Amino acid sequence: MIKIVSRCLVLFAAIAFSLTGAFAQDFPTQPIRIIVPYTAGGSSDFVARTVGAKMQENIGRPVVVENRPGGNAIIGTELVAKARPDGYTLLLGGSSVLSANPALYKNLSYDSLRDFAPIAKAVDSPIVAVINPKLPINSIKELIAYAKANPGKLNYGSAGVGNTLHLAAEMFCMVTGTKMTHIPYKGASQALTDLLGGSIQVMFDLPQTPMSNIQAGRLKALGITGGKRLPVLPDVPTMAEAGVPEYSFFTWIGFAAPANTPPAIVDRLNKEILKTLSQPAVKDSFAQKAMVVNPTESPEAFKKFIKEEIERLRKLIQTADIKPEG
Repeated sequence: MIKIVSRCLVLFAAIAFSLTGAFAQDFPTQPIRIIVPYTAGGSSDFVARTVGAKMQENIGRPVVVENRPGGNAIIGTELVAKARPDGYTLLLGGSSVLSANPALYKNLSYDSLRDFAPIAKAVDSPIVAVINPKLPINSIKELIAYAKANPGKLNYGSAGVGNTLHLAAEMFCMVTGTKMTHIPYKGASQALTDLLGGSIQVMFDLPQTPMSNIQAGRLKALGITGGKRLPVLPDVPTMAEAGVPEYSFFTWIGFAAPANTPPAIVDRLNKEILKTLSQPAVKDSFAQKAMVVNPTESPEAFKKFIKEEIERLRKLIQTADIKPEG
């Protein structure tokens, strides 16, 4: 009797696996939604729309981007966590959503590892240190010396408490033994406006946000993270060239589906996203925005990466004693 039951279970499992595989072969049969938990026009939105447009061409089905901002990106992220796990609702998530928020909030409404099926990391973005040109500073070494001589007097802005731009600045302060005062904003664009106006003096930002102002001379870029200079900012030295090789901080953006999405569907989405990212035109589009295509090899590798990032940022948040607002 036990043997018969066991054989039935094996048979049922085989049938279920076969059906899932067949479903994956037919997938997708309807439009795919990519939820971006930020307003339109930002880096995450650009990644979603660039990848979505090419995916649509490849799979022959509409890929629609929906912006659901609010709550430090929690609102849109939670929406995907609660969506039907069928592969038709995806999250465009990154460092803040999938690693910083879980490390920052004790009672977060979602769990990055439990509530999502990671699909693929797509791009990395370095961090650039920019200052108001009225400051008597021309290099990273001079910034460090000025900050040490005037502890707490330099104000730096970010897109909010616990945001990766905030964490990037805190890591710089920890590595260099400096102290600057954090001024949180509701978005990087607001902080950039005050940086241009002189209300704050420093920002650690994604290059694409201040790039036009750097190129026009309205802001001064002192250094950029990463192993080599950016083609779009060739005159900005790397942090190693600027004398701080130990300072390294990147943000990243990737795709995830709700937990319990069939593995065959996740694998299909992974293959489609990697296929899209491998296209030269896509890589060039991201390079023009100072982003580097750097996908994980598999959904499993992406999940492992997210877990490691949560732990890395949790240590930074605890060391810097960063507390969420509200």
